Formats: sequence, C-alpha cells, structure tokens
Amino acid sequence: RVAAGSGAPPDLRGAAFGLARVLGDASDPARAMRGAAVPATFGDWLAGLFALARQEVLDPGAALLGVLDELVGGLSEEDFLIALPALRQAFEFFPPRERAAIAQGLLDRRDLRGSARALLRAPEAPLLTAEALALDARVDKALAAAGLAADAGSRPSTESGEGTS
Repeated sequence: RVAAGSGAPPDLRGAAFGLARVLGDASDPARAMRGAAVPATFGDWLAGLFALARQEVLDPGAALLGVLDELVGGLSEEDFLIALPALRQAFEFFPPRERAAIAQGLLDRRDLRGSARALLRAPEAPLLTAEALALDARVDKALAAAGLAADAGSRPSTESGEGTS
C-alpha cells in the first residue's frame, strides 16, 4: 500500500517497493518504476529502492536495470537536468565496484564493448556540465525570443579572437 500510495514521500515509496521485492512480491517492476518516474522525485524514489533492494538492480536477470535505462534514456534534456542531482545521490548507495557492475550491465544490454569503469569517470564535473548546458539552453531561448538567434553556421568564430568582446 505504501509503495503505491501517493501520500507517502517518494523515498519511502521506493523503499516499500524494494522491501516487497526482497520479500518475494512478484509485482511488475516496470509499472512501479514508470509510475515513479517523475523527474523531480525519481531519484528520491530510487534512493529508497536502492537502500533496501540494491541486489535487484545488480542482478543481470532482473528487469529493473533495463527499465531504469529506458526511463532515464527517455527523459528530455530539461527533465534529465531536473532529475540529475537526485539520480546521482541515489547511485551513491552503490560502492564503486557495484557501480561498475551496473555500467557493465548497461553496456551488455546495448551490445557495446568498452570499459565500464571508464563510463564512471566523467572528464568534467557532471553537475557543472549539466549547469552549463542548462545555461546554454536558457541563453538560446532568450536570444530566440528577442529575434537574435543565429543558426550554428553563422555564429561568430572565437578561435581567432574575432567576435569576442
């Protein structure tokens, strides 16, 4: 009841769902995750789930990782930026070895080869990158609203120092 109720906080709902899974409840994880995938609270729901049912995500035969990949991959850029801080916090429940196992599971799911550990090392600070992308989007929107937007081919070049102020 708690996992399905909208009155409980998202982390408590995720934890209740995780506890039910650990205790053998065979309810559809895809349906539960899709119901919880609101960008502003999805990371909180996952934090509750991961606190009680980490193994459910790590199990290669479980459907949770595939559904999670589908949901996060399906977020718009704006929704992803909203969800990102809480998603990062939720995945902090996993030690580095388990995060690497999740990354490897995602590579395997997509039939890709590569280093799972390399996926975990972002070249820049991820939150700084996300903030910069959000700022770029706001600037582009403001320029478009003012009728000043230029397409990518006609933007001034800053490589030679021209077009800079």
